[in-house]
Amino acid sequence: MSALQVIYHLARADFLERVRRYSFLVMLGLVVLLGYQTAIGNMRLQLGPYRGEFNSAWIAGMMSLIATFFLGWFGFYLVKGSVARDRETGVGQIMATTPMSRPFYMLGKWISNFAVLMTMIVILVIFGFIIQLINAESAQVDLGAYLSPFVFIVMPLMAMVAAVAVLFEAIPFLSGGFGNVVYFFAFVMIIPFTMESRIIKTNPALEPLGMALLKEDMSQEVLQVFPDYNGSFMLGGMDTPITGVFTWTGINWTPSVIATRFSLIGLAILVTLLGALFFDRFDPSRRKPRKLKSTASLSTSEPAPVSQALPAVQLTPINLAANRFSFANVLLAELKLLLKGQRWWWYVGAAALIIACLTNSMEMTRQYLLPIAWVWHILLLSPLGNREARNNVQQLAFSSAAPMWHQLPAQWIAGLIVTLVMGSGAALKFLFSGDSVGLLAFLSGAFFIPSLALSLGVWSHSSKPFEIVYISLWYLGPLNKVPGLDFIGAQTNGRPEFFIPFSLALIAFAFLGRSRQLRN
Repeated sequence: MSALQVIYHLARADFLERVRRYSFLVMLGLVVLLGYQTAIGNMRLQLGPYRGEFNSAWIAGMMSLIATFFLGWFGFYLVKGSVARDRETGVGQIMATTPMSRPFYMLGKWISNFAVLMTMIVILVIFGFIIQLINAESAQVDLGAYLSPFVFIVMPLMAMVAAVAVLFEAIPFLSGGFGNVVYFFAFVMIIPFTMESRIIKTNPALEPLGMALLKEDMSQEVLQVFPDYNGSFMLGGMDTPITGVFTWTGINWTPSVIATRFSLIGLAILVTLLGALFFDRFDPSRRKPRKLKSTASLSTSEPAPVSQALPAVQLTPINLAANRFSFANVLLAELKLLLKGQRWWWYVGAAALIIACLTNSMEMTRQYLLPIAWVWHILLLSPLGNREARNNVQQLAFSSAAPMWHQLPAQWIAGLIVTLVMGSGAALKFLFSGDSVGLLAFLSGAFFIPSLALSLGVWSHSSKPFEIVYISLWYLGPLNKVPGLDFIGAQTNGRPEFFIPFSLALIAFAFLGRSRQLRN
């Protein structure tokens, strides 16, 4: 079998396995919802108070920006995990016995990631046609102007996202939850960094998301019609009313612009091959060995005894007290599991955040320090409700006495305790200052965070959904002042009247999911 055939069959099998998963259907539903919101006008692209006529070029530009922003950001989490799945299921060990090389395996995974993301793009392309028919501002369909942004802007970025996902899975310390958090913030930071770069201003086609390229071309067009245009460029903004409409016919796709955009695909291939250098090819000998504690050693100068008498064994009878259930012991065990494996620097950072919340001003603590403290332990809470599935010990854990009523509450309380401890500096600050509103918001947020982790963990059997959902809520609410999502109370009163009942619903939902697992 040739190299191309090996890569093709690997990518095809991986793609078919992914599109049959529930996570793909959920993401597909979100893409459909995104297209629907655009179709009914709840999400739009506008330049200040102006927008383009809903012709093929404008709709394609708007949909391509939506695709690059949302799928470039969250599509990473959809495609990341295929290498880990091969490792967990044992498929990777089988592949390791074949002559398939590391670059071929990485390229196959990259093509599979790319195919999954482009499947989502096809759905948005279809919705674009629907949007043009609904708005009926321009009945003429220009296929060239419509498809070119998806080909030259969206497709290269999806290739890069697919490659970064492969690279993160190949690097051990980025393959888990830490890598998920790193990508989230890296994507957030790349937008202002690239938009303000001098290189991007000189050559907008180099900007990965295509925002600079579309903004430059659209701005030139709107200035010819509305000279008072102030340079604003917004996606999804609905606060500014539309006062004027202009006609935009699309970007002039010169060979240099096309070559620049397609260079991202070449860069994606190089990133994928770079991942092959870090990939262990499912060989445990390439991983860092763990230190083993030895209680006894034999001298190399003396031969080991051939046989040795077995010592007498005496079994101590189990008394009735040992059979009694102790919730305190279970809770202590869950706390140990949450904190297990944390390095010394994590504890130093946690202590520094607690002290900083207590010693800084009220405004600094509410708006910045408490949100940072409550994102510091995100990787500790993400295993809640899914640790059994991740470690494949469901049969052992679920066969214990009353696993739902003994173990699940202990997991939630352990998460609550860690959350309260991480925010204890802020809680004392609110208490000493007599800030009852801030203290109530604090308690509401502390109640909500482990409830969200437990519910998502039980139903998804994975830590990834909580990491994505929580970091998104944290970024949009406390940091970006979205009032309805500020569960910490950084900018508002924290809306305890909503988040406390919602947390109770999440806990009930978690119990429902665990009951379903026990029946199956």
